[in-house]
Amino acid sequence: MSVTQRPTLDEIYAPIESDLRAFSDCLRHELSSSDNLIQQIHEHILKMTGKFLRPALTILSSKVGGKNRSEPIKLAAVIELIHTATLVHDDIIDNSDFRRNQPSVHARWGRDLSIISGDYLYSKAFLLLAGLNNTILNQALALCAHTLCEGEMKQVEKRNQFLMSEEEYLKIIHQKTASLFQAACMGGAYYSGTSQKNIEQIGDYGFGLGMAFQIVDDCLDLVGETKSLGKTTGLDLTKNDVTLPLLYLLQGLDLAGRDRLIHRMKNNEISFDEIKKMALEEKAVDRALARARGYIDQSLQSLSGIAPSVYRQSLEQLAHHCIDRVR
Repeated sequence: MSVTQRPTLDEIYAPIESDLRAFSDCLRHELSSSDNLIQQIHEHILKMTGKFLRPALTILSSKVGGKNRSEPIKLAAVIELIHTATLVHDDIIDNSDFRRNQPSVHARWGRDLSIISGDYLYSKAFLLLAGLNNTILNQALALCAHTLCEGEMKQVEKRNQFLMSEEEYLKIIHQKTASLFQAACMGGAYYSGTSQKNIEQIGDYGFGLGMAFQIVDDCLDLVGETKSLGKTTGLDLTKNDVTLPLLYLLQGLDLAGRDRLIHRMKNNEISFDEIKKMALEEKAVDRALARARGYIDQSLQSLSGIAPSVYRQSLEQLAHHCIDRVR
């Protein structure tokens, strides 16, 4: 019996191909500068662009009500600029040399310019947002950025706190990851002409997708390959960031085994490969992925009230694509 082949990302994006081209042109225009250094840094950042998941969510969500407006293109660029700013700052915090198989801004230009570059991207995002002249979106995206930064701060604060509750972990990833997914979806849907109820349902979809995406990322940091991910694996463990598979690994050990593992991690007495082996043997990764699938199921359920269309279908396919990143 043959297994149904999942669509590729290009196939999922096909209904909005022209919109994504317009978004790419908008992003490039916003990052152009007459200053040579700024232009060099931004050209490098454009080389590091990924799959444009968040802009795609914005644009797809903007189509579900039947309207076809130009504003979502700029909103998608705002979302991507905010996201990229967080990545530039993350690479400084993580002391990461690579981002999407390219040298990070931090590795190429150093800490000081990287900090300012991330700040520049944030300011550019909100300058572009102000141009949309929409108070509701201004407030929503400002709240999202505030929430995102809170989540990043809490994650740093909670390093080495290996016995944090699952509830605490989920709150952090909601703030630092899912909040921007949710804002991308709701912001796009706001322009679609759909009802407020549908906007909220699409926001729920974005929340579930964002939660699952971060849990899958946590698993990939443990079991993924650097080349395919485009970034160094094992960074979470190097920083002693608490992730869901690590929480589940600790929960699965007896008290003595848990205390011994925590002691070894805090004192750098255990290798990444050994923790990876333990997490796989104790089914901690499988358990985390099951949690992610639960969020995907919730996410898909949130779309059930949205009228069928190629755009809703692409949103559904993106949810499956998120979980399929781990093979």
